[in-house]
Amino acid sequence: MTEFASTQTVALYVNATTRQMQRDGITKSISDQYWADEIVPILYPVWDSDRDKLESFIYYKDGTSKMLKNKYQRNQKTGGYKWVSYEFNLSAFPEHEIIGLYNQLNDKFTNFRDIEEYDLDRQLQSTYAKDNIVNWNKLTMIRKFLLMDSDWTQVGDAQITDEQKAQWVAYRQKLRDIPQDYSGFPAAEVKFPITPSKYADRVGSGDTAEYLDDDKNHFFLLNQSVYQKYSNRILTYLSISIAVKNIDDMPVSRVYDSDTDTNLDAILDSIENGEV
Repeated sequence: MTEFASTQTVALYVNATTRQMQRDGITKSISDQYWADEIVPILYPVWDSDRDKLESFIYYKDGTSKMLKNKYQRNQKTGGYKWVSYEFNLSAFPEHEIIGLYNQLNDKFTNFRDIEEYDLDRQLQSTYAKDNIVNWNKLTMIRKFLLMDSDWTQVGDAQITDEQKAQWVAYRQKLRDIPQDYSGFPAAEVKFPITPSKYADRVGSGDTAEYLDDDKNHFFLLNQSVYQKYSNRILTYLSISIAVKNIDDMPVSRVYDSDTDTNLDAILDSIENGEV
């Protein structure tokens, strides 16, 4: 597959060979069923046929477009036949037909993405919130989320005092130490530190202990009600934490196949391996 332009200039990219579609830096691998039911009727027989197969279609943000095809041609020297890739001449078609092709494919991409993301979100909710069991996967997600949620305290222009910054450093270190401090412990016994902001509220109410010196009042257990408080935010974190990689030198979001179960397994594996 050839790189035609950066994602800043491409409005829609369709690879009919791999059945992938890209828009706004997001690439989706289209399921066989959806491709057959929704995409093939748009492409066949004008843009794709048995002997003149569509390879890729690129519609640029400036209104131009490009199409590659594979044609089954006879080699005049050997007499044999082989597939030959070539650039299809789109100038022979009226502009409104090219725009129509783009609009139809763009709509189908949007529809497929909405269906897939709805199914994934539903299964994530089912997996993480269907019971009252607090497990290490949930603890890991809370810990990583809290670290991400407090990143702002470590930037140079954070609007906090030196004392507050030191407390946030201690807070974040406690979060990082959880796997070692509670190695071999049941998940239900793991205690999380309260934030410096919560500590400041406690000081205002008469707490005289130094930050994190009070094991009873400066730490909390992650019970189901506490976890439920974070569940929706964690689902959002999961969706934005999928890593980025290059596909044929084109920077796009990581491609997962259209099977929601496989997507979920991949995310759970990433959590287990500490990648998310």
